[in-house]
Amino acid sequence: MRQIFTTIVLAFLMASAAMSQDNSQNIRPVLQHEMSPDELLRKNEIGRGFVETGPPSASIRNVAEFDRMQGALVRYPFGIPISLIKEMAAGVTVTTIVATVAQQNTVISQYVANGVDTSHCNFLIAPSDSYWTRDYGPWFETDSADQVGIVDFPYNRPRPNDDDIPKKVAQMLGLPWFGMNVISTGGDYMTDGFGISASTDLVWVENPTQAHDTIAEKMSRYLGIDNYQVVPDPNISSTIDHIDCWGKFLAPDKILIRKVLTSDPEYTALESAATYWASQTCSYGYNYKVFRVMTPQDQPYSNSVILNNKVLVPFLNSSWDDSAKAVYESAMPGYQVFGFIGNPSTPWISTDALHCRVMGIADVGLLHIKHIPITGNQPVGHDYVLFAEIFASSHQPVIADSVLIHYQVNGGPYHTALMLNTAGKQYRGAIPGQPAGSVIRYYLTAADQSGRHASAPFIGAADPFVFQSVYTNLTPVPDTLWIRTIGEGRQMTQLHNYTGNAISLEAVQQFGTSLTWWVDSMSVAVLPHLLQPGDSVAVRIAMAFPVNLYPSMVYDIDSMRVTTSSGTFHVIIMVNHDLLQTIAEPAAGAKIGNNYPNPFSSATSIPVEMKQRGLVTLEILDIRGARIRTLLSQVLEPGTTTVHWDGTGPGGSRLPGGIYLYRLTSENSAETRRMVLIR
Repeated sequence: MRQIFTTIVLAFLMASAAMSQDNSQNIRPVLQHEMSPDELLRKNEIGRGFVETGPPSASIRNVAEFDRMQGALVRYPFGIPISLIKEMAAGVTVTTIVATVAQQNTVISQYVANGVDTSHCNFLIAPSDSYWTRDYGPWFETDSADQVGIVDFPYNRPRPNDDDIPKKVAQMLGLPWFGMNVISTGGDYMTDGFGISASTDLVWVENPTQAHDTIAEKMSRYLGIDNYQVVPDPNISSTIDHIDCWGKFLAPDKILIRKVLTSDPEYTALESAATYWASQTCSYGYNYKVFRVMTPQDQPYSNSVILNNKVLVPFLNSSWDDSAKAVYESAMPGYQVFGFIGNPSTPWISTDALHCRVMGIADVGLLHIKHIPITGNQPVGHDYVLFAEIFASSHQPVIADSVLIHYQVNGGPYHTALMLNTAGKQYRGAIPGQPAGSVIRYYLTAADQSGRHASAPFIGAADPFVFQSVYTNLTPVPDTLWIRTIGEGRQMTQLHNYTGNAISLEAVQQFGTSLTWWVDSMSVAVLPHLLQPGDSVAVRIAMAFPVNLYPSMVYDIDSMRVTTSSGTFHVIIMVNHDLLQTIAEPAAGAKIGNNYPNPFSSATSIPVEMKQRGLVTLEILDIRGARIRTLLSQVLEPGTTTVHWDGTGPGGSRLPGGIYLYRLTSENSAETRRMVLIR
């Protein structure tokens, strides 16, 4: 009896020890990351029997690694430490591929023993050949109906069980599956989520029967990729040629590229790769921001995984681990960066590390904000208008008042501005104009009725979009000239060059014709005149009218147009209407009355009073005095004629809300008044 008991205890202890280790049995795969000699003889089996389907319905967006993920795909026996699985399961659902229910029970026991949150774990029971889920795992896309789907490809290894996994993941998640006949591998592919993707020229080597343009065209039709970057592998000694062994998109405008010592044979090729990417335009419209991570012993630091707000990096107990962590933290503010040592039996190597063995699973109800930011230097003097598209794959309505711009000026508190839906998925909002020299940081947020929230950029306030307001032309000081009384009949503005470049002042002239004024004098005698940074030109205007002791302080508007080598702008001229009435109303002729209603939203009426028969013209002008539409041009008899305007321009186009002028011109008089259109 004692002998039986001892045997049971020993068996239990042996099982426990096996569970606590890194799966030394069944762990070291029969297959390696590279093809075995036997597989090399069976390369003709790759893609055999693969059925290409039609593509998803356009428009298509390839989901990026740094988009919202609901889970991660791993395979048992593992090629990763359970501590990594524990960290992933703390935030997302970990799907483990197991061959049998018995394997599933074994994994559950190991998860429980190692503190993994099993409420965030599920299982895909399916045969598999290896644990490189990144290489054979599914690629995710969204289509014109915001449906998340899976795009599959022939896996570049003769491993049929692995090659079937994407289709089984699609069945598990209830997602549509699309077959794209381009032999590929996930470790040699990265995308920015905005239509740019990259691979090494391995994709050309492994698809010799397809033209390069054909491959790019399929990337476009199946994944919405408009710019497919196929680049040489700078890891010249590599036998794997995967892009994740040396580079990684960290965001739509950021890329990480490994760096080596100058004595390394790969130094020149890696520096060329960094220079190339620094010269390429990202989806935001400017050149990529390139970050470098030092890998003097070919450490696979670029072979990392981004999982929502976490970055999981392969560490090697190297003195360079801390440096790699610091690079990620600098490049990705607001993200948590974790390092993990590989299992002793399945260690990280330069061509096979963490990224190769974990595949993110996109949120099937993904809420995505597509926004091209305004960046760099922006001109002062106007609001900064922002546009966004919001895609809700949950098919639940976007909450109207959740679509917000969060903006900060010069490091102050954040303010919010609402973005309004203009049509379909499109939204529009604005950050108020800020003084020159202001640094503005902003991000966007939205929510839908499924409970999902999204930010652009993904991490929000920790790493916002940034621009600054600057002078880009001469600046009039003041920019509006007020003529309130007879004593203010002469007004002056200084055209000052606040920029850092010389600007040529080409012309100063009256723009509108609604008021009678002229340029009385200028501080320079001849135009064009070159103004150096910090220089000014004084311009004085004059207007003559008889004395009016009781000004009404209702203003008519005109403008002075200033043309420079940097563009055209206007100085507004505001003239007390009563001053004009004393000289604009002849004893005989035509007169306009106040339009009614004013303000108006759909239509307004303008009375025209004729004191004698004559030809008159009634025009609508914009705030700068430019003619928009002629309402009337004919001979009228004495009396009052009412003219109606419906707020439209030429051809019946609907004009935006704002201030408009209406001007009546006759043989011996001209009169202008103001009205407000509300939309």
